[in-house]
Amino acid sequence: MIKHIAMFKFKAFGSEEEKKNYHNRLIEVFDGLETKIDEIKFLQIGFDQLKSEASYDFIVNVDIENLNALSVYAQHPDHAKAIEVIKEMAIDQKVIDYEF
Repeated sequence: MIKHIAMFKFKAFGSEEEKKNYHNRLIEVFDGLETKIDEIKFLQIGFDQLKSEASYDFIVNVDIENLNALSVYAQHPDHAKAIEVIKEMAIDQKVIDYEF
């Protein structure tokens, strides 16, 4: 199995309402993704709670069967939709893919 973890730091939001609306859009675009993309064996997303200097704002935690399946996942149109929403606010990202 491959663990794919992607963390994103977002630019500042204009208001709490804008932040909440954006977070809801992220939740919506990732909701049910594991039923649309067969290669996903586990999917979890989350938002940072501590807001520390070292914190990133959003995480995507996915288990995929192997590297070939990771490639299929990465190119899937529903994954591309999620990436487009992330790109609207992301100013930095960190990714790791490891075998477990």
